[in-house]
Amino acid sequence: MVVAVIPTDTAPGRAELRGVSDVARRLGWTLEIIDTALVDNGLASFRPLLERANGIIVRQNDPLRDGMLASLGIPLVGIDLKITGKRWYDPIDKERVKALWVATRCDHRKVAEAAADELLATGRRCFAFVPMLLRHPWTWKRGDAFMAHIRAAGADARLYRPHTEWGWVEERVLLAKWLAALPRPFGVFAGNDMLAKFTLDACHSAGLVVPGDAAIIGADDDESLCLTATPSLSSVRIDFEGAARRAAEALDALIGKPRPAKTKIIHFGILGVARRGSTRQDIPGEDPRIAAGLDFIALHYADPFMGVRDVAMAMGTGRRQAERLFAALGKSIHTHIEEARIACAKKLLRSGATPVGEVARLSGFTSETYFSRLFHSRTGHAPLAFRRSNYDLK
Repeated sequence: MVVAVIPTDTAPGRAELRGVSDVARRLGWTLEIIDTALVDNGLASFRPLLERANGIIVRQNDPLRDGMLASLGIPLVGIDLKITGKRWYDPIDKERVKALWVATRCDHRKVAEAAADELLATGRRCFAFVPMLLRHPWTWKRGDAFMAHIRAAGADARLYRPHTEWGWVEERVLLAKWLAALPRPFGVFAGNDMLAKFTLDACHSAGLVVPGDAAIIGADDDESLCLTATPSLSSVRIDFEGAARRAAEALDALIGKPRPAKTKIIHFGILGVARRGSTRQDIPGEDPRIAAGLDFIALHYADPFMGVRDVAMAMGTGRRQAERLFAALGKSIHTHIEEARIACAKKLLRSGATPVGEVARLSGFTSETYFSRLFHSRTGHAPLAFRRSNYDLK
C-alpha cells in the first residue's frame, strides 16, 4: 500500500494526483489518498494508516513540518520540492528536506525562459517581472532567470518590488501605478497564474489594454484562473503530472530497500506554453470567435476525441463558418489541432525517456503508428530519432 499526501485545491496538486494514480494503476498498488486541503489539524490522526504504508508520497514541504512522516522510517518521496533559498523566510526547511528519500524539483529557469520567449515573440522591448508578495524562493528563481533571459536578448527588463507581504488590495493599487508608468507596449511575466490574474486586474484598474498595452503570462496553466479572466491568460504549462509519475516510479524502486545515504533530486520542466488572449498577436481583426477556438484547441488538444466540430461549438458557430474564420490564419482547424499535438510530443520527447506510445497518448493520438507517420511528415524525423538529436541534458 502507498499513501499519497496531496492537496487537491490547486491545479498542480490535482495534476500530481493524476500522475501518481496513473503509476499506481500500472503497478497494481493499493493507493490511499490524504487530501491535505481538507485536513485542519495535521496528520497525527492518520498515523495508523501511514504506519502500514510501504511508501509515502508527499507534495511540497508542509506535511513534513512536525517530523512525524520522517520518524516512520518508510520510503518517503516528495513532489514539487521547495528548498531553502537565501531569500526564504523559513531557515529550517532545508532540514525537513533531508528526511526525503527522493524529491522532485521544478526547473524554474526553464519556466522563466519559456515565459520570456513567449513575450519576446510579441515584438516588445520592455518587460517586467511581478513576484509573489510573500518571499517564496521559487518566485525569485523564476524572476532572476526571467530578467537574465530578457537582458541577454538585448531588451529592457524591470522588476516590481512588492511593498507588503499580505496586503493584496493595497498592493494592487501600487502595482497599477507602477505598470502605468512603464513604456508601452510592454510584457509582464507574473510568477504564477494567481499573480497573472492579480496583474491583469491591476492593468484594468490602470486603464491599460491587454494585450495591446500589456501582454501578460503566468505559470501552472490553472484553467480555473486562466479561462475565467478577460482576456484569457497565457501560461507556461509545467509538467506536474510527469513529475509525479517519475516520483512514484522512483518510490517503487525504493520499497523494501535500505534508505539511500543522500536524498536523490529529480528535476522536472515544462510542456510548453498555453497561448491565450493575454499574449496572442495572431488574430486578424481580433475576432473573439477565433480566439475562443484557439483557446479551446490549446486546452483540449490532448483529448483524442476532440475535433473540428468541438472547436466550432466552442466558437459559437457552425463548422463551415468556423473553417471560414480560421482561413484568415492560413491554416485549417484540423491543422491547428495537429500542430498543437505535435508541439506537445516534441516537448515530451525532448524532456525524457517516455515511451513513444505514451508520448502519442499524452499528445492526443489514439494510434502510435499514425502519430509516428504524422510526426515524421511534420518534422522530417521519426520520434526516436528526434529524441536522440534533441534530448535536453540540462
